[in-house]
Amino acid sequence: LSGGQRQAVLLARAMLLEPPIMVLDEPTSHMDNSSEEQLRQRLHGWVQGKTLLLVTHRTSMLSLVDRLIVLDNGKIVADGAKDAVIDALRKGRVGQAL
Repeated sequence: LSGGQRQAVLLARAMLLEPPIMVLDEPTSHMDNSSEEQLRQRLHGWVQGKTLLLVTHRTSMLSLVDRLIVLDNGKIVADGAKDAVIDALRKGRVGQAL
């Protein structure tokens, strides 16, 4: 199996267990764009009523979250509702960690 296929199998197995909380660290890092989109769509329905802690650099995965915490050098530089944080980032109102 490729790296992306292994990731998909592990995520499918985890989803079958129906945990109330799931932590995903770069869950699509080894997937192509098509596989990432399929996973994102499946997670979107699955995550309803659950807690998902998602660590990602991919903006497409942000559709799964309500709250966004931005880190810079291990320090929190933004924390809030996803739309408000994204707006602040676009307007340059989020600084770097000191």
